[in-house]
Amino acid sequence: MTYPYQQILYQVTQGDEAAFNQLYSHFHVTAFKFCSIILKDETEAENITKEVFAKIWNDRVQLNPEGSFQSYLFLNLKNEIFCQMKKYADPAARGQYLDKINSFQGN
Repeated sequence: MTYPYQQILYQVTQGDEAAFNQLYSHFHVTAFKFCSIILKDETEAENITKEVFAKIWNDRVQLNPEGSFQSYLFLNLKNEIFCQMKKYADPAARGQYLDKINSFQGN
């Protein structure tokens, strides 16, 4: 299956910063909203969004241009949120965040 961003992803894997900026511009708002809904903290949501995009850029040679970038992005966002949750010592607070994240698995 060909995804709409296949050529842009290929350019990103080659180190094209302009192509990466296109991906960032297109997906940033949606990624930020996803994190904001789960975390209920816009500052933390922005931090996670930026962190995930930075990791994607740093690991760009491993991107699969033939895959779905949106799926890849949201998987990485979800994983980063899980990593951030490890910082919470209160089991009840952690459970609430896990419940919110698990509610998005079907989407």
